[in-house]
Amino acid sequence: MLTERAVVIAYEQGKATVKCQSKSACGQCAAKSACGTAALSELTGENPEHIFTVDSIMPLKLGQIVELGLQESSLISTALLLYIVPLITLLSATLLASQVFKQELWSAIFILFCTALSFIFIRSYSKKWQSKKTFQPILLRIIQ
Repeated sequence: MLTERAVVIAYEQGKATVKCQSKSACGQCAAKSACGTAALSELTGENPEHIFTVDSIMPLKLGQIVELGLQESSLISTALLLYIVPLITLLSATLLASQVFKQELWSAIFILFCTALSFIFIRSYSKKWQSKKTFQPILLRIIQ
């Protein structure tokens, strides 16, 4: 089980709203000055906070630090869905387009269209996963 610490920002009737901070290795290594990822993260100024709701049978107070858990299988399934499906779609569309279309422009349009459809499929399929218990973090313990 993957674990992460979070801070309780709200609690109401068995539902706790918690905030986690994303951890990034950027800015910690010796190659920071020559790293494109570190420079990009500084430019975008992305918010590393994630806020979500977890069930809790214990009453919690604002500011308490809790430990959350997530099943590894849900993370692996999500990663496979996000990376493998578009890759397979891209390769399959490329093979099919090379056989069907004579002009490269039509092949490129077909490949982009199929890849975009794969991302639409992933988005709709991932919404179904949001309601499943295995893809929801659980409260493991109160730290402070």
